[in-house]
Amino acid sequence: MLCSCDKDIIRLNLDSESADIDTESIGKYQYNIKLPVKRKNYKKFILYIDNFQIQTKGLGSLSYVLSSNMFEYNSYNSKTKGANNILATLLADATATDRVNDFTLSYSNSISPILIQHLPEQLQINITDIDGTVISFANANNMWSLSMRLECYY
Repeated sequence: MLCSCDKDIIRLNLDSESADIDTESIGKYQYNIKLPVKRKNYKKFILYIDNFQIQTKGLGSLSYVLSSNMFEYNSYNSKTKGANNILATLLADATATDRVNDFTLSYSNSISPILIQHLPEQLQINITDIDGTVISFANANNMWSLSMRLECYY
């Protein structure tokens, strides 16, 4: 949405079933971001994760870490030993193999800003556990959905 103010608001809605390139067996997805209008002179990008949901039926992981190739400005991550690229972390109460219902985990944090350095044209999304072990979403019962909002200041 373009406005007459000093920023543009861009919404990105992604899911595991519509990636341009995916390797579901290791939880890696790539999206070619083609925005109808994108200025070249943005000075600051603020990212918000409005919603992130994972259907975990059949998965045995207790943690799900959503990371990307968008790095947070002026941050530190103990895994990367540098800038933070983690967008969200979900911790399950029990593994899906121990449950008979309620297989969906949700994350909503629309008020916590993430100051990123740029908006890549090829956005990479990775989902691993807290130890960095890959999680396979190749099972037909496993999927995810992600809604992000970018405030792009010029």
